[in-house]
Amino acid sequence: MILLLLSLGSSAQTEMSQVLKQMPESIVPYLSENNRLDLIDFVDSNMKAEVHNLFDGNTELVRLTPQYAAFSLNEAVRMEIRLLDVFEPVDSANQLICLVRTYGSGNVQDSQVEFYSLNWRKLDIATYIKLPNTMFTAVLDEKSSTITLTIASPLDYPASEEQKAPEKVLTSFEWNGKMFK
Repeated sequence: MILLLLSLGSSAQTEMSQVLKQMPESIVPYLSENNRLDLIDFVDSNMKAEVHNLFDGNTELVRLTPQYAAFSLNEAVRMEIRLLDVFEPVDSANQLICLVRTYGSGNVQDSQVEFYSLNWRKLDIATYIKLPNTMFTAVLDEKSSTITLTIASPLDYPASEEQKAPEKVLTSFEWNGKMFK
């Protein structure tokens, strides 16, 4: 009976709140461990999850679900984290972390996509997604294992109202247990 309970516990899915509690400070250096724990506690208490960060600004945990988290780190940086189930274990876990940071505001934004094991070991991006060789904005879907990339060159924006705005190219990729395709 005890062995059965132990095996069930080890196969249980990790939840985002656990991932955030274990996140190293190097991922967001201006959020202390206490800041992260406070944000989670505020969400659990149905309060606005906002803390004063170490750079004298405010950081807000905008959304937290068992598989997803969205942050407004400051006025110019957003961060999303999504847990993804994998077919082949990564560091003995059946999930990995996809993290997207988006810098900028308005029409000029650029995203950075990273992958980590559940123990926050950085993984090779090329193994999990093929990214464009230009500026792009990435958005993780809160409810499904999808990432959407938007490509639009900020240098192509019209100089006057008469000029037509450039078309944005949206591409969505679905997680298949191994990579975004």
